[in-house]
Amino acid sequence: MRIVLRELKSPEEFRETEEISKTAWRFTDRAVSPASDLIATTHSGGLTAAAFEGRAMLGFVHGVPRTNRDEPCQHSHLLAVRPEAQGRGLSGQLKLFQRRWCLDHGIKLVTWTYDPFLLKNATLNIGKLRATVANYLPNFYGLMGGIYGAIPTDRFEVTWRLDDPIVERAAEGHPLRVADDPDAPVVTGTRVPNARRVVLPFPAGAPRIYETDPEGCVAARKRFRRVADALFAKGFEVIGVAVRESGPVYILERR
Repeated sequence: MRIVLRELKSPEEFRETEEISKTAWRFTDRAVSPASDLIATTHSGGLTAAAFEGRAMLGFVHGVPRTNRDEPCQHSHLLAVRPEAQGRGLSGQLKLFQRRWCLDHGIKLVTWTYDPFLLKNATLNIGKLRATVANYLPNFYGLMGGIYGAIPTDRFEVTWRLDDPIVERAAEGHPLRVADDPDAPVVTGTRVPNARRVVLPFPAGAPRIYETDPEGCVAARKRFRRVADALFAKGFEVIGVAVRESGPVYILERR
C-alpha cells in the first residue's frame, strides 16, 4: 500500500504513539511520553504526524514549540518507527514532512537531540538531512533503560536550518555529501590541532554493544564527551559522517 504522511487526528491515534515508542526503544511505560502530553503540545502549536500504510501507523514524529531561541523554532522531541517497518526510509520521510510543516508555519529552524554513537541516526541527521552539531548534552535524560540500559544518555544537539541551500538540496533528494578527508587529523584527546577540518572517531555497533559491553561503553562515552566538548569549545561543528575500516567517524570543520 501507499505510505501516507499526515497529522494525527484522534485520541486513539495519539495513544498508538505510546506503543510505537515502547517497541522501538524497548522502554517501559514510565519512560514513554504519554499521549495526553502529545495532544496538549500539539494543541499548543506543536506537531504530531505519522506515516500510515492503510490503517496501520508505522512511525511518528513529534515536535514542540521552542521559545529560548531568538527566532521561531521547533524542537523535534520524538521520532520512532516500528521495528518491522525500519529500513524503509520512513524516518527521513517523517523529517521532511516536519520540514514542510514548519516552513508552512513560518519556522525555519528545527533542533533535536540524538545519541552520537548511533550510526544510523548520524547518517540520517548529518549525512542525508544535512543538519549540523555544535553542542554536547551529557546524560541529558538521565538513565532511561530500554536500548540504553545503564549507559548515560549523552546527546548531540542538532541544528537544522530549513532554508539553508544545502538543506534545500538534500530535501529535494540531492544531498551534497561531505567527503571523508584522509589527511584530516584524527582527534582522540582534548588537545585540539590547529586545522580547519578534523575527524572524531566513535564506537561501532551501538546500541547492541550497550548490552554486550556496558562498562566499555560507559568509558567510551566519557572519553568521547571530553573530546567533543574540547572541539566544540574551539568553534568546530559536525558537518559529516563516514565509515572507515577502523570504524565510524564524524567530520568536523571550524566555523
